Formats: sequence, C-alpha cells, structure tokens
Amino acid sequence: MAQNLQQLKKRIKTSNSIAQIAKAMEMISASKIRKAQDCVEKHNPYAKKIKYIVQRILTDKDLHDGVKRFSKEKEGKRLVYIISPDKGLAGGLVVNLFKKASSYLKSEDYVVVVGKKASTEATRYDYNVLASFPMGSSFPRYDDLYPMIDIAKKFYLAGEAVKVSIIYTEFKNMLIQESVIEEVFPVKPDKDFKITDIDYIFEPSSRHVLEDLLPFYFEVEFYSAFMNAYASEQAARMTAMRNAKDNANDISASLTNIYNKSRQEKITSEILDLANGQQGMENGK
Repeated sequence: MAQNLQQLKKRIKTSNSIAQIAKAMEMISASKIRKAQDCVEKHNPYAKKIKYIVQRILTDKDLHDGVKRFSKEKEGKRLVYIISPDKGLAGGLVVNLFKKASSYLKSEDYVVVVGKKASTEATRYDYNVLASFPMGSSFPRYDDLYPMIDIAKKFYLAGEAVKVSIIYTEFKNMLIQESVIEEVFPVKPDKDFKITDIDYIFEPSSRHVLEDLLPFYFEVEFYSAFMNAYASEQAARMTAMRNAKDNANDISASLTNIYNKSRQEKITSEILDLANGQQGMENGK
C-alpha cells in the first residue's frame, strides 16, 4: 500500500507539472494571436486597395481584351504552396491541412512547402517538391516572403505552371480554423464587384498597369495566407493546450481522491490492527 501511495504522489506531481506547462503554452499562443490580429488590421487597407484596382481592371467591360488573358483558365501543371506550422501540439490542424492537399494535388503538380510539418508530410506523400522554407515561431515578416514569391514569378510568368494556388488554414475565429485552397493565378474576376461611376484613365494602358500590379497582388494574397496560417496555428495550439491543461487537472483531481481514499484506508487498517493487538493483550491477561 505504501508503494502504491508513493506512485500516486508521483503521478499527481506529474499531472500538475503537465498542467502548468500546458497553461504556459496556452498563454504564449494567446499573446501571439493578439499580435497577429493587430498586424492584420494594419495590413488590410493596403491589401484591399490592391485587390480593388485589380478587380476594377478585370471587370470593366470597356477595357481592352488584352487583360482577359490574366484570368483565362488553362490546362497543365500547377504550382501549389502548402503552409503549415514548424511545430506540433496544434491539434488536428496539420492532419486536416493535408487531407485538403491530398484531395487537390496531382502527381505532376509542382509543390513549395512552408513549415517543417508540411515538408515531412510532402516527403511522405512523395510530392514533387521544388523548395522548402521554414515557417518560424514568430510573426512572419514581409521580407521573408520574397524568396518564396520569386518561385511563383519564375514558373508562372515563364509558362511552366498554368495556375498558382495556396493551401493553408484560414483563421475564422478562436475556435474555428478551416483548411482552404486559394487559387491566386489566374486572377478570377469577382462577380459581386461593383464598379463605381468614377472614370479612370490608365497610362500607358490597363494591360501594362495590371502586369505591373500582379506581383504586388500576389504578395498581398500570399502574405494574407501566411498571416492566417500563423494565427490559425496559435489558435489551434491554444485550444489544444487548454484541453491538455483541463485533462491534466482532471487526472490530478481524480488521483488525489484515490490517494486520499487509499491513505484513509491505510490509516483505518492500522487503527484496526492496533485495536486488535490491544484486545489480544487484554485477553492474554
């Protein structure tokens, strides 16, 4: 019984330690999400303006048909980016991400992976990986994206890839993160886009403006996906760590009850032994 009590004390101590670690990781993820939301709010005005100008050109019926080639669908190899965390302990985020990727990717598609988890899974699935980049543990900087974006410029503009897509986890709220596929190129005209009454003059032409604008458009789309993936990772990890903390506390409470009950049984047994011994001594007299 004494050995069992000692084992119970060790298990209780282990459960409490796990709960403390999980709580610390939960708080770290919560602080990172707040920073991510602040960065998204600062980035949104620029992103919305870029997207507005691109859609303004593509949806204007009076503009030259030369811009339509930027939205024309073609058959051929695709360039697909997969953005995942570097670390685990994020619940089912990586599993759901690669369920979405496996249903979309074809064997001939080019793949660029961002994050160690994506790199590991892409190797396991034997995808045609062109390059691998780390996701990092801090909020992504805009400068970090340029080596990744250069691959898209090279393959899409050269015609080696007919489509550029991004598979990532979209941050909807603190409890919901959804794996999505964003097809960036060719640019699809937004059917709900409303053209204002303001008449624009594009110099030298709308086609040249669109050609110069598309790299910035891709940067905005890619950075938006990167921010969503980062925020989703932190939210998923925060939820997973909260659940781990609650489970560890529940286990600790349950073990504490068992420990107290076992200890009480031990004390009761010792009292009975003493009483029986005392009674035997009295009978012997």
